[in-house]
Amino acid sequence: MPGRALSYPVAVNRGRVLVVALLLAGVAVVASGATATERATAVLRLDGVTFRPEIAKTSAQRSLGLMNRTRAPRDGMLFVFPDPTSGGFWMKNTLVPLTIVFFDSAGKRVRKLSMLPCRKDPCPIYDPGRRYRFALELHATDTRRAATIGPRSALGLLARSAT
Repeated sequence: MPGRALSYPVAVNRGRVLVVALLLAGVAVVASGATATERATAVLRLDGVTFRPEIAKTSAQRSLGLMNRTRAPRDGMLFVFPDPTSGGFWMKNTLVPLTIVFFDSAGKRVRKLSMLPCRKDPCPIYDPGRRYRFALELHATDTRRAATIGPRSALGLLARSAT
């Protein structure tokens, strides 16, 4: 009969519908410009105690750092460089005071500095004066000693994935 819609009973697998809905939600997040690594964390050990810092391992992530955040992450942010590097950090547009700890490739502390927020140029540069591979920014009130970070195998994986 023309103009008449036909309907057929369809068995719906609710599990499959849920999986498809979750996949579509994930695609929507990626399509909106967010990436899976924007707030990526790693399970590491600081002075032998497990902690989970956010990871900044791309040039863009390292450039943004903790700028414009009203709170530092509980376990800080670990800046990972593809090769040992030198040079300092600044606090331009960073709203909270921080402690920065620089580590060599083996995860041993090179230098620890206190940094203050900076809202106007010129902002001071916090330079460890030595080469380093990792830099960990923690809230200024963090009392952890931060003498070592590891394990070395995890640091190696992070360093190899840095760009």
